[in-house]
Amino acid sequence: MLPVERIIGEEGLSRSGNALRLAMRLPWYRSLPFSTVEVAGVEIDGAAIDLADARVEYEGHSWSLAELGEQIDAFWFVRDSAFLALPGRSEAVGSEHAVTLLLHVSPPYIPGMKRANRQSATLRVN
Repeated sequence: MLPVERIIGEEGLSRSGNALRLAMRLPWYRSLPFSTVEVAGVEIDGAAIDLADARVEYEGHSWSLAELGEQIDAFWFVRDSAFLALPGRSEAVGSEHAVTLLLHVSPPYIPGMKRANRQSATLRVN
């Protein structure tokens, strides 16, 4: 899989307090502002996850999905993982789950482009 096709980060799934965290990678060949990224969907074990309370975490910052479109000065660097925090998830540490992530990327220098990237993997909760 090419780096621009991989969107689930090597860190996979982890527990953090009352949230499940999914590592995400930017599916593009250069860094982009978070305003150009849309988390379009997540499934765990075949069930769509409600993303109403989900947050994107990156380098000490945390944004709701609705706030991502405003992050024009916060850049996601291609070599870094961002994390999707899913509050209230109770998957046990050590359990394995089929996870599908769908991201859309709209680079600002290609007007009208919206690239959809989907990846599925079986991940163990760390």
